[in-house]
Amino acid sequence: MCRLTGLPSGTIYPLLARLEHVGRVDSGWEDPAVHEDTGRPRRRLYRITPDGAEQARAALVRAYRSRGAALPEWVARPIG
Repeated sequence: MCRLTGLPSGTIYPLLARLEHVGRVDSGWEDPAVHEDTGRPRRRLYRITPDGAEQARAALVRAYRSRGAALPEWVARPIG
């Protein structure tokens, strides 16, 4: 996420923690065997919840409409 957004981890991880606190994302630790096999620290994995996906979609729709822009197909596509 840091690479994709261009934001530092000190910005991303507090946002993820807040989103998890309000039920928009879930998180959990990866399987220990995965990180042991690769010789790196264990990662915390995040997944958007169905409610979080719907809230994100609604925010994108509002943002595009406020600019008078057409919704991209991937925003208009039904979830699921």
